[in-house]
Amino acid sequence: MTHRPAVIPSGSWPRRMSVELAAGYCGERTVEAFIKRVGKEYPKPRVLDGRRQLWLRDDLDIAIAPGHPGDIAADL
Repeated sequence: MTHRPAVIPSGSWPRRMSVELAAGYCGERTVEAFIKRVGKEYPKPRVLDGRRQLWLRDDLDIAIAPGHPGDIAADL
């Protein structure tokens, strides 16, 4: 079985992310590892248009650091 790598873009993270970007944003090594946690630790995609699925960065932020709205770095 071939595993699809997560993607980490250079520059900034987009507000809407494909599964590869969402996996990278959450720190998962592969898309498959991310998908296994969707609906449990990570939210389901907000945009469902046929095969196109997009996650919102705000939803992922809440899943990664529950109880910390906004920019977590500002608290450091």
